[in-house]
Amino acid sequence: MQSKEQEVQSLIGKIEGLVYEFNNLEDHKRQKLETVLLVQGYEELRNVSITLAECHVIDCIERNETLNTTAIAQKLNITKGGISKITAKLVKKNMLEVHRLANNQKETYYRLKPLGKKVFKLHETLHKQAEEVFKTYFRTYSREEVAFAGRFLNDLTAAIQATTNGNSES
Repeated sequence: MQSKEQEVQSLIGKIEGLVYEFNNLEDHKRQKLETVLLVQGYEELRNVSITLAECHVIDCIERNETLNTTAIAQKLNITKGGISKITAKLVKKNMLEVHRLANNQKETYYRLKPLGKKVFKLHETLHKQAEEVFKTYFRTYSREEVAFAGRFLNDLTAAIQATTNGNSES
């Protein structure tokens, strides 16, 4: 029988494995997106590469009207400079258009163009497919197990944030 310390160490190893799998998942999502874009006849996207970060910015803009660069950065946990670069690329790729509110000419806002809307719809479909896979697994859990899983994921997220912010607690 393992000691609690050994069980904790084993759990940390599983978390490290999960991080590795998330990296693989991101690669898989990117490859699947590129494949679907080509297979489903999105001719206008054939010669345009789309990154996952660009997909997430497109998704954020479509789901949230009147977001400026700062608000998008906060929602996606990406720097404002990163969002500025991504939105500039999406404007160049004819997926986004820039606009300003009549009462605030200083702030820059974004709206999807038809090509951006196509990418949004496709990204949304891929997310729904992945969600169904997760639901299949989670439906086998009791309510108590789902509640514990939620608590565990909240704690795991907090631990990761503490680690990446450089103030991990012991």
